[in-house]
Amino acid sequence: MTAHAKLSASGAHRWMNCPASISLEEHIPDSGSVFAAEGTAAHDVAEQCLRGGTNADDYLGEVISVTNDDGSVLDFVVDQEMVDAVQLYIDYVRDQPGKLLVEQRVDFSKWVPGGFGTADAIILHDGTITVVDLKYGKGVQVFVEGNPQAMIYGLGCLNDFEFLYDFEKLKLVIIQPRMDHIDEWEITRDDLEKWADIELAPAAKNALSDDPIAKPGEKQCRFCKAKGSCRALAEFNVKTAVSGFTAVGEPLTLKDMAKLTNAEIAMLLPQLDILTNWVKAVKAYAFGELEAGREVPDYKLVTGRSDRKWIDEEAAGKALARKLTAAVVFTRKVIGITAAEKHLGKNSLIVKKHTHKPKGKPAIAPTSDKRQALEIDPTEGFKEVA
Repeated sequence: MTAHAKLSASGAHRWMNCPASISLEEHIPDSGSVFAAEGTAAHDVAEQCLRGGTNADDYLGEVISVTNDDGSVLDFVVDQEMVDAVQLYIDYVRDQPGKLLVEQRVDFSKWVPGGFGTADAIILHDGTITVVDLKYGKGVQVFVEGNPQAMIYGLGCLNDFEFLYDFEKLKLVIIQPRMDHIDEWEITRDDLEKWADIELAPAAKNALSDDPIAKPGEKQCRFCKAKGSCRALAEFNVKTAVSGFTAVGEPLTLKDMAKLTNAEIAMLLPQLDILTNWVKAVKAYAFGELEAGREVPDYKLVTGRSDRKWIDEEAAGKALARKLTAAVVFTRKVIGITAAEKHLGKNSLIVKKHTHKPKGKPAIAPTSDKRQALEIDPTEGFKEVA
Protein backbone atom coordinates (compact mmCIF):
# COMPACT_ATOMS: atom_id res chain seq x y z
CA MET A 1 0.00 0.00 0.00
CA THR A 2 1.13 3.53 -0.75
CA ALA A 3 2.29 5.74 2.13
CA HIS A 4 0.25 8.88 2.71
CA ALA A 5 1.14 12.17 4.37
CA LYS A 6 -1.30 13.34 7.05
CA LEU A 7 -1.75 16.60 5.18
CA SER A 8 -1.79 15.37 1.60
CA ALA A 9 -1.60 17.53 -1.50
CA SER A 10 -4.64 15.80 -3.01
CA GLY A 11 -6.69 16.68 0.08
CA ALA A 12 -5.43 20.26 0.35
CA HIS A 13 -8.64 21.72 -1.11
CA ARG A 14 -10.37 20.24 1.95
CA TRP A 15 -7.98 20.83 4.85
CA MET A 16 -6.99 24.31 3.69
CA ASN A 17 -10.66 25.37 3.66
CA CYS A 18 -11.64 23.32 6.73
CA PRO A 19 -8.59 22.55 8.91
CA ALA A 20 -10.73 20.50 11.33
CA SER A 21 -11.51 17.95 8.59
CA ILE A 22 -8.19 16.20 9.29
CA SER A 23 -9.05 15.34 12.90
CA LEU A 24 -12.71 14.63 12.04
CA GLU A 25 -11.78 12.10 9.34
CA GLU A 26 -8.91 10.54 11.29
CA HIS A 27 -10.81 7.61 12.80
CA ILE A 28 -13.16 6.97 9.88
CA PRO A 29 -11.95 4.02 7.76
CA ASP A 30 -11.47 4.62 4.07
CA SER A 31 -12.55 1.64 2.02
CA GLY A 32 -11.75 3.51 -1.18
CA SER A 33 -13.96 3.57 -4.24
CA VAL A 34 -14.02 1.68 -7.51
CA PHE A 35 -13.52 4.98 -9.34
CA ALA A 36 -10.38 5.84 -7.38
CA ALA A 37 -9.05 2.32 -7.89
CA GLU A 38 -9.74 2.54 -11.62
CA GLY A 39 -7.77 5.79 -11.69
CA THR A 40 -4.88 4.05 -9.95
CA ALA A 41 -4.94 1.34 -12.63
CA ALA A 42 -4.80 3.97 -15.38
CA HIS A 43 -1.87 5.69 -13.63
CA ASP A 44 -0.07 2.35 -13.42
CA VAL A 45 -0.38 1.87 -17.19
CA ALA A 46 0.79 5.44 -17.80
CA GLU A 47 3.82 4.95 -15.58
CA GLN A 48 4.82 1.73 -17.32
CA CYS A 49 4.56 3.44 -20.71
CA LEU A 50 6.63 6.49 -19.75
CA ARG A 51 9.30 4.43 -18.01
CA GLY A 52 9.49 1.71 -20.66
CA GLY A 53 9.01 3.75 -23.83
CA THR A 54 5.88 1.80 -24.73
CA ASN A 55 2.39 2.92 -25.74
CA ALA A 56 -0.89 2.33 -23.97
CA ASP A 57 -2.24 -0.10 -26.57
CA ASP A 58 0.61 -2.46 -25.70
CA TYR A 59 -1.32 -3.17 -22.50
CA LEU A 60 -4.76 -3.62 -24.08
CA GLY A 61 -6.49 -6.58 -22.44
CA GLU A 62 -4.06 -6.83 -19.54
CA VAL A 63 -5.40 -7.07 -15.99
CA ILE A 64 -4.22 -4.44 -13.49
CA SER A 65 -4.74 -5.32 -9.80
CA VAL A 66 -5.18 -2.45 -7.37
CA THR A 67 -4.93 -2.86 -3.60
CA ASN A 68 -7.01 -0.38 -1.58
CA ASP A 69 -5.93 1.00 1.79
CA ASP A 70 -8.30 -1.44 3.51
CA GLY A 71 -6.53 -4.40 1.88
CA SER A 72 -9.24 -5.19 -0.66
CA VAL A 73 -8.10 -5.92 -4.21
CA LEU A 74 -9.86 -4.83 -7.39
CA ASP A 75 -8.94 -6.03 -10.88
CA PHE A 76 -9.32 -3.86 -13.98
CA VAL A 77 -8.98 -4.93 -17.59
CA VAL A 78 -7.22 -2.34 -19.73
CA ASP A 79 -9.92 -1.59 -22.30
CA GLN A 80 -9.92 0.71 -25.32
CA GLU A 81 -11.27 3.63 -23.31
CA MET A 82 -8.37 3.41 -20.86
CA VAL A 83 -5.89 3.02 -23.70
CA ASP A 84 -7.14 6.15 -25.48
CA ALA A 85 -7.23 8.20 -22.29
CA VAL A 86 -3.77 7.21 -21.08
CA GLN A 87 -2.24 7.70 -24.53
CA LEU A 88 -3.45 11.31 -24.65
CA TYR A 89 -1.62 11.96 -21.38
CA ILE A 90 1.51 10.10 -22.54
CA ASP A 91 1.66 12.02 -25.83
CA TYR A 92 1.40 15.35 -24.01
CA VAL A 93 4.17 14.48 -21.56
CA ARG A 94 6.47 13.21 -24.32
CA ASP A 95 5.98 16.41 -26.29
CA GLN A 96 7.47 18.50 -23.47
CA PRO A 97 11.21 19.19 -23.84
CA GLY A 98 13.48 18.65 -20.87
CA LYS A 99 14.39 16.07 -18.24
CA LEU A 100 11.40 13.84 -17.41
CA LEU A 101 10.75 12.43 -13.94
CA VAL A 102 7.91 9.90 -13.62
CA GLU A 103 5.92 9.26 -10.43
CA GLN A 104 8.41 11.36 -8.54
CA ARG A 105 8.10 11.79 -4.79
CA VAL A 106 8.45 15.43 -3.71
CA ASP A 107 8.87 16.98 -0.28
CA PHE A 108 6.89 20.10 0.68
CA SER A 109 7.44 19.82 4.45
CA LYS A 110 9.02 23.29 4.43
CA TRP A 111 5.46 24.65 4.34
CA VAL A 112 3.41 21.61 5.46
CA PRO A 113 4.90 19.65 8.39
CA GLY A 114 5.49 16.06 7.30
CA GLY A 115 4.24 16.90 3.82
CA PHE A 116 5.21 14.76 0.83
CA GLY A 117 3.48 13.40 -2.24
CA THR A 118 4.01 11.83 -5.64
CA ALA A 119 3.72 13.89 -8.82
CA ASP A 120 2.64 12.02 -11.96
CA ALA A 121 5.15 13.71 -14.27
CA ILE A 122 7.73 16.46 -13.79
CA ILE A 123 9.72 18.06 -16.61
CA LEU A 124 12.73 20.27 -15.82
CA HIS A 125 13.72 22.59 -18.65
CA ASP A 126 15.29 26.00 -19.18
CA GLY A 127 14.34 27.66 -15.89
CA THR A 128 10.83 26.17 -15.90
CA ILE A 129 9.34 23.31 -13.91
CA THR A 130 6.39 21.63 -15.59
CA VAL A 131 4.18 19.50 -13.35
CA VAL A 132 1.59 17.33 -15.11
CA ASP A 133 -1.27 15.71 -13.20
CA LEU A 134 -3.36 12.95 -14.79
CA LYS A 135 -6.99 12.95 -13.65
CA TYR A 136 -8.68 9.80 -14.94
CA GLY A 137 -12.11 10.58 -13.46
CA LYS A 138 -14.87 12.16 -15.50
CA GLY A 139 -17.39 13.07 -12.81
CA VAL A 140 -16.09 16.54 -11.94
CA GLN A 141 -14.03 18.72 -14.28
CA VAL A 142 -10.90 19.99 -12.56
CA PHE A 143 -9.21 23.28 -13.45
CA VAL A 144 -5.58 24.06 -12.74
CA GLU A 145 -5.56 27.80 -12.01
CA GLY A 146 -5.32 28.18 -8.24
CA ASN A 147 -5.51 24.40 -7.78
CA PRO A 148 -3.83 23.73 -4.40
CA GLN A 149 -2.72 20.18 -5.24
CA ALA A 150 -0.90 21.31 -8.38
CA MET A 151 0.60 24.29 -6.55
CA ILE A 152 1.81 22.14 -3.65
CA TYR A 153 3.49 19.69 -6.04
CA GLY A 154 5.14 22.71 -7.66
CA LEU A 155 6.47 23.77 -4.26
CA GLY A 156 7.79 20.26 -3.68
CA CYS A 157 9.64 20.45 -6.99
CA LEU A 158 11.18 23.79 -6.04
CA ASN A 159 12.28 22.33 -2.72
CA ASP A 160 13.81 19.21 -4.26
CA PHE A 161 15.37 20.51 -7.47
CA GLU A 162 16.32 24.15 -6.89
CA PHE A 163 19.94 23.09 -6.45
CA LEU A 164 20.01 21.87 -10.08
CA TYR A 165 18.65 24.89 -11.93
CA ASP A 166 17.66 28.50 -11.33
CA PHE A 167 13.90 28.08 -11.71
CA GLU A 168 11.87 31.26 -12.18
CA LYS A 169 8.45 29.91 -13.18
CA LEU A 170 6.28 26.83 -13.04
CA LYS A 171 3.89 25.45 -15.63
CA LEU A 172 1.14 23.45 -13.94
CA VAL A 173 -0.98 21.13 -16.06
CA ILE A 174 -4.08 19.02 -15.42
CA ILE A 175 -5.03 16.45 -18.04
CA GLN A 176 -8.48 14.92 -17.77
CA PRO A 177 -8.56 12.82 -20.96
CA ARG A 178 -12.02 11.30 -20.60
CA MET A 179 -13.43 14.83 -20.56
CA ASP A 180 -11.15 15.98 -23.43
CA HIS A 181 -9.75 18.50 -20.97
CA ILE A 182 -6.17 19.79 -20.91
CA ASP A 183 -5.67 22.83 -18.69
CA GLU A 184 -2.39 24.74 -18.37
CA TRP A 185 -1.43 27.57 -16.04
CA GLU A 186 1.85 29.37 -15.39
CA ILE A 187 2.85 30.98 -12.12
CA THR A 188 6.11 32.66 -11.11
CA ARG A 189 8.26 31.19 -8.39
CA ASP A 190 7.82 34.35 -6.30
CA ASP A 191 4.01 34.24 -6.50
CA LEU A 192 3.92 30.54 -5.65
CA GLU A 193 6.12 30.96 -2.59
CA LYS A 194 4.10 33.99 -1.50
CA TRP A 195 0.92 31.87 -1.67
CA ALA A 196 2.64 29.16 0.34
CA ASP A 197 3.67 31.58 3.08
CA ILE A 198 0.38 33.49 3.28
CA GLU A 199 -2.20 30.73 2.72
CA LEU A 200 -0.73 27.23 2.74
CA ALA A 201 1.53 27.27 5.80
CA PRO A 202 -1.01 28.94 8.14
CA ALA A 203 -3.72 26.48 7.06
CA ALA A 204 -1.42 23.52 7.70
CA LYS A 205 -0.49 24.88 11.12
CA ASN A 206 -4.17 25.27 12.02
CA ALA A 207 -5.02 21.77 10.76
CA LEU A 208 -2.38 20.24 13.02
CA SER A 209 -3.27 22.35 16.07
CA ASP A 210 -5.23 21.14 19.11
CA ASP A 211 -8.22 23.31 18.18
CA PRO A 212 -8.50 23.46 14.38
CA ILE A 213 -11.19 25.58 12.73
CA ALA A 214 -14.22 23.79 11.26
CA LYS A 215 -15.46 25.69 8.24
CA PRO A 216 -18.07 23.87 6.13
CA GLY A 217 -18.47 24.61 2.43
CA GLU A 218 -19.48 22.90 -0.80
CA LYS A 219 -15.93 22.30 -2.08
CA GLN A 220 -14.38 20.96 1.12
CA CYS A 221 -17.40 18.95 2.26
CA ARG A 222 -18.19 17.19 -1.04
CA PHE A 223 -15.94 14.16 -0.49
CA CYS A 224 -15.26 14.52 3.24
CA LYS A 225 -15.67 11.20 5.04
CA ALA A 226 -16.93 12.97 8.18
CA LYS A 227 -19.75 14.98 6.62
CA GLY A 228 -22.44 12.56 7.78
CA SER A 229 -21.61 13.15 11.46
CA CYS A 230 -20.07 16.64 11.41
CA ARG A 231 -21.75 19.00 13.88
CA ALA A 232 -20.37 22.12 12.18
CA LEU A 233 -21.84 21.06 8.83
CA ALA A 234 -25.18 20.22 10.44
CA GLU A 235 -25.37 23.65 12.09
CA PHE A 236 -24.29 25.32 8.86
CA ASN A 237 -26.96 23.56 6.80
CA VAL A 238 -29.75 24.18 9.28
CA LYS A 239 -28.78 27.84 9.50
CA THR A 240 -28.58 28.08 5.71
CA ALA A 241 -31.94 26.42 5.18
CA VAL A 242 -33.64 28.70 7.68
CA SER A 243 -31.87 31.99 6.92
CA GLY A 244 -32.54 31.67 3.23
CA PHE A 245 -36.23 32.17 3.84
CA THR A 246 -36.26 34.81 6.56
CA ALA A 247 -36.74 37.70 4.16
CA VAL A 248 -40.29 36.64 3.35
CA GLY A 249 -41.48 36.22 6.92
CA GLU A 250 -43.80 33.21 7.09
CA PRO A 251 -42.57 29.66 6.32
CA LEU A 252 -42.78 29.00 2.59
CA THR A 253 -44.73 26.43 0.62
CA LEU A 254 -44.08 25.71 -3.04
CA LYS A 255 -46.87 28.04 -4.12
CA ASP A 256 -45.20 30.86 -2.18
CA MET A 257 -41.91 30.64 -4.08
CA ALA A 258 -42.90 33.70 -6.12
CA LYS A 259 -42.37 35.74 -2.96
CA LEU A 260 -38.63 35.19 -3.25
CA THR A 261 -36.80 37.75 -5.34
CA ASN A 262 -34.18 36.69 -7.88
CA ALA A 263 -31.55 38.06 -5.50
CA GLU A 264 -32.84 35.77 -2.73
CA ILE A 265 -32.92 32.83 -5.12
CA ALA A 266 -29.30 33.60 -6.05
CA MET A 267 -28.37 33.43 -2.37
CA LEU A 268 -29.94 29.99 -2.04
CA LEU A 269 -28.63 28.34 -5.23
CA PRO A 270 -24.98 27.91 -4.12
CA GLN A 271 -26.16 26.09 -0.98
CA LEU A 272 -28.41 23.50 -2.63
CA ASP A 273 -25.65 21.03 -3.52
CA ILE A 274 -24.13 21.05 -0.05
CA LEU A 275 -27.59 20.67 1.51
CA THR A 276 -28.59 17.69 -0.64
CA ASN A 277 -25.17 16.02 -0.30
CA TRP A 278 -25.32 16.49 3.47
CA VAL A 279 -28.77 14.86 3.64
CA LYS A 280 -27.44 11.84 1.74
CA ALA A 281 -24.37 11.65 3.98
CA VAL A 282 -26.42 11.75 7.19
CA LYS A 283 -28.68 8.96 5.92
CA ALA A 284 -25.64 6.90 4.93
CA TYR A 285 -24.04 7.44 8.33
CA ALA A 286 -27.24 6.38 10.13
CA PHE A 287 -27.49 3.28 7.91
CA GLY A 288 -23.89 2.37 8.76
CA GLU A 289 -24.56 2.72 12.49
CA LEU A 290 -27.64 0.48 12.33
CA GLU A 291 -25.84 -2.02 10.11
CA ALA A 292 -23.06 -2.20 12.71
CA GLY A 293 -25.64 -3.00 15.39
CA ARG A 294 -25.57 0.39 17.08
CA GLU A 295 -28.83 2.02 18.10
CA VAL A 296 -30.24 5.05 16.30
CA PRO A 297 -33.29 6.04 18.43
CA ASP A 298 -36.64 5.51 16.68
CA TYR A 299 -35.07 3.93 13.57
CA LYS A 300 -34.38 0.38 12.40
CA LEU A 301 -33.27 -1.53 9.32
CA VAL A 302 -36.00 -3.26 7.31
CA THR A 303 -36.11 -5.24 4.10
CA GLY A 304 -36.56 -2.83 1.23
CA ARG A 305 -38.55 -3.21 -1.95
CA SER A 306 -37.21 -5.52 -4.63
CA ASP A 307 -38.29 -6.39 -8.17
CA ARG A 308 -38.87 -9.87 -9.55
CA LYS A 309 -36.10 -11.32 -11.73
CA TRP A 310 -35.85 -14.33 -13.98
CA ILE A 311 -33.97 -17.17 -12.28
CA ASP A 312 -32.48 -18.15 -15.64
CA GLU A 313 -33.24 -15.81 -18.55
CA GLU A 314 -32.34 -18.37 -21.19
CA ALA A 315 -34.58 -21.04 -19.67
CA ALA A 316 -37.40 -18.56 -19.18
CA GLY A 317 -37.08 -17.43 -22.80
CA LYS A 318 -37.40 -20.97 -24.11
CA ALA A 319 -40.44 -21.65 -21.92
CA LEU A 320 -42.17 -18.42 -22.97
CA ALA A 321 -41.39 -19.06 -26.63
CA ARG A 322 -43.50 -22.22 -26.50
CA LYS A 323 -46.55 -20.11 -25.70
CA LEU A 324 -45.74 -16.77 -27.30
CA THR A 325 -44.20 -15.57 -30.56
CA ALA A 326 -40.49 -14.79 -30.64
CA ALA A 327 -41.23 -11.14 -31.44
CA VAL A 328 -43.13 -10.84 -28.15
CA VAL A 329 -40.61 -12.75 -26.02
CA PHE A 330 -37.34 -11.35 -27.30
CA THR A 331 -36.31 -7.73 -27.82
CA ARG A 332 -33.23 -6.41 -29.59
CA LYS A 333 -31.32 -3.28 -28.72
CA VAL A 334 -28.25 -1.76 -30.35
CA ILE A 335 -25.23 -1.81 -28.08
CA GLY A 336 -24.09 1.49 -26.59
CA ILE A 337 -21.64 3.80 -28.36
CA THR A 338 -18.88 3.21 -25.80
CA ALA A 339 -19.30 -0.55 -26.12
CA ALA A 340 -19.12 -0.28 -29.92
CA GLU A 341 -15.91 1.74 -29.67
CA LYS A 342 -14.39 -0.93 -27.44
CA HIS A 343 -14.88 -3.40 -30.32
CA LEU A 344 -14.10 -1.13 -33.27
CA GLY A 345 -11.80 1.52 -31.80
CA LYS A 346 -12.46 5.10 -30.76
CA ASN A 347 -11.80 6.43 -34.28
CA SER A 348 -14.12 3.98 -36.03
CA LEU A 349 -15.64 5.53 -39.18
CA ILE A 350 -18.82 3.50 -38.64
CA VAL A 351 -19.30 4.96 -35.17
CA LYS A 352 -18.57 8.48 -36.40
CA LYS A 353 -21.01 8.14 -39.29
CA HIS A 354 -23.88 6.87 -37.17
CA THR A 355 -23.52 9.06 -34.07
CA HIS A 356 -24.10 12.67 -33.22
CA LYS A 357 -23.82 14.73 -30.07
CA PRO A 358 -27.02 16.65 -29.35
CA LYS A 359 -26.74 20.07 -27.81
CA GLY A 360 -26.70 19.81 -24.02
CA LYS A 361 -29.66 21.04 -22.05
CA PRO A 362 -29.25 24.45 -20.39
CA ALA A 363 -28.00 24.22 -16.81
CA ILE A 364 -27.50 26.75 -14.05
CA ALA A 365 -23.88 27.59 -13.19
CA PRO A 366 -22.19 30.39 -11.23
CA THR A 367 -20.74 33.27 -13.24
CA SER A 368 -17.25 32.04 -12.28
CA ASP A 369 -17.83 28.89 -14.39
CA LYS A 370 -15.50 28.90 -17.42
CA ARG A 371 -18.21 27.81 -19.86
CA GLN A 372 -19.65 30.54 -22.06
CA ALA A 373 -23.02 31.93 -21.02
CA LEU A 374 -25.96 31.11 -23.28
CA GLU A 375 -27.55 33.96 -25.17
CA ILE A 376 -31.23 33.79 -24.32
CA ASP A 377 -33.86 35.25 -26.65
CA PRO A 378 -37.00 35.82 -24.53
CA THR A 379 -39.12 35.98 -27.70
CA GLU A 380 -38.04 32.55 -28.94
CA GLY A 381 -40.95 30.17 -29.29
CA PHE A 382 -43.51 32.94 -29.77
CA LYS A 383 -45.15 33.49 -33.13
CA GLU A 384 -45.10 36.99 -34.58
CA VAL A 385 -48.53 38.58 -34.41
CA ALA A 386 -49.48 40.47 -37.56
